[in-house]
Amino acid sequence: MYNPVVFNEEICHGCNICVEICPMDIFETNPVKGRPPIVKYPDQCAYEGVCWDRCPNQDEAAITIIPPLPMRVSILRGKL
Repeated sequence: MYNPVVFNEEICHGCNICVEICPMDIFETNPVKGRPPIVKYPDQCAYEGVCWDRCPNQDEAAITIIPPLPMRVSILRGKL
């Protein structure tokens, strides 16, 4: 299964801002306190990046969005 959002478990401390802010509700709060959220519905990710943008640890790469290959090609060509 493809995972559109990857958390760096050493940096993400489970603040769950991404869980609250995601417009597609793809995340679920991890039952283990202090752990990154669970990507429960990866196929529903819209790749808007609001989870990354609001992450308090984005400068440390706590969260990474990985668009599918066809979308990456469109972005590189400036067609998105």
